[in-house]
Amino acid sequence: MSKIHKNKWFHLFIGLAVTILCLWYSVKDVNWTEVRNSFTAARYDTIPLYLIALILFFWLKAIRWSWLLRPVKPLTARQVINPLMVGFMGNNVLPAHLGEIFRIVLLGKQQNVPPAAVFSSVAIERILDLFAVLILVGAGLLCVQEIPESMQTAFQGIGTVAIIAVIILSAGLIWLKQALRLTVGMIERLPISTAKKQKLNELANHMAAGTSALREGKLLLGLIINSLLQWSCNCVMIYISLRSFGIHVPFSATLILLGSLVFAVTIPSTPGFFGLIQAAFVGTLELFSISEGSAFAASIYYHLLQYVAVTAVGLICLARSGFSFSQIRQESEQEVREERNDDSLIDVTSNST
Repeated sequence: MSKIHKNKWFHLFIGLAVTILCLWYSVKDVNWTEVRNSFTAARYDTIPLYLIALILFFWLKAIRWSWLLRPVKPLTARQVINPLMVGFMGNNVLPAHLGEIFRIVLLGKQQNVPPAAVFSSVAIERILDLFAVLILVGAGLLCVQEIPESMQTAFQGIGTVAIIAVIILSAGLIWLKQALRLTVGMIERLPISTAKKQKLNELANHMAAGTSALREGKLLLGLIINSLLQWSCNCVMIYISLRSFGIHVPFSATLILLGSLVFAVTIPSTPGFFGLIQAAFVGTLELFSISEGSAFAASIYYHLLQYVAVTAVGLICLARSGFSFSQIRQESEQEVREERNDDSLIDVTSNST
């Protein structure tokens, strides 16, 4: 069995174990009569509002991605939205966040953009997402009041740490250009063949091109504002889900729940993040004296609306792209192999110094 297939089965096993554990945690104290009553009494007229917030979330994401790619190749949000949605569809149906590679491969093929530059733009997206979420969660933690005083003090301490992390991330973005320049200089001093140096230099230069948007002050400010608006839309989706099931908590609880959800979906799991989202809802809302049954019901509403809509739109975008699912998956797995080869090359050259 090849190494990549062994890793795939390992990820599937770990993901399945995590999903089962999270589902058990989510339902172990659930009153199923309460869950049924919650769905019966829920307000489903809020679905259009939820979908509007979801559309805004992804449209803002597409705008931000086009901004990040501008130094590499000028693209519009309309040109990147298809690969973006195909990628998120991939995350819903494939393990190990393979959807991220889906959108890198598809955009590279459709718009002739170097994969390394696309990859670096996606990496910067993650930093900006973390930046925005930490700000929102930090604000929520600092403002929370309707919990025991000892827990409130702990939350405020965590909120302070989150704000400090934002400052550190800001410094990292400021010094990113210098770090890449240092990397290129180190490659030139490595005792390796010219061909290997050329490959590493090409990789570093493409990555540098993908991060050059951060050197423009106005653009960087726009990227940060865009990220904050994106995740504010997600907070609105959470808020709508809670209100639809008669759950009334302070808005600071919505911000804290956002942090729990973002953390949850980074944990290895089965495709679609089933179990993790439910555990985040139940565990976080328990702090605000919300019953497990109501929290679980609201989590299903929040999760399934998003899952069905994103998967359906992603499949439509894939059909419009002219590529088949199996073709993009094969290309994505090949990209993963090449990335591992590049990592091995970097490890070898690092050891040789």
